[in-house]
Amino acid sequence: MKIMCALLSIFIIMAFCNLCFSPHLNGAQVINQGQEAYEANCADCHRSNGEGLAVKFPALKGNPFVTGAPQPLIELMLRGRKGKMGLMPAWQEHLSDAQMAALLSYIRNAWGNQAAPVQPQDVGKLRRY
Repeated sequence: MKIMCALLSIFIIMAFCNLCFSPHLNGAQVINQGQEAYEANCADCHRSNGEGLAVKFPALKGNPFVTGAPQPLIELMLRGRKGKMGLMPAWQEHLSDAQMAALLSYIRNAWGNQAAPVQPQDVGKLRRY
């Protein structure tokens, strides 16, 4: 009975996650989810307009690090960093692969940025458990 309850719980959680972050979403839906995740987690520092705050939080708008190869950006989001401009928190424990991919796809294409979207499997390959 305990095994059945555990399996049912896992099934319900997986079904909920699939409703929220379905791999069959179209590009606009992914970008919308990414924008929501950005506003909830990143906009306080990097601003809703992506321009950041001078000397403290770098601008994401027009930033070649954001629009360049996705691997360094994914690693920064997963693990965070401490540098001259301050602390970037690690998001590995807070965002799923799908959430992080949507958020990164959003910032890579918001505010005039133009770059390929990030796929959840790209995040998953770099995530360390």
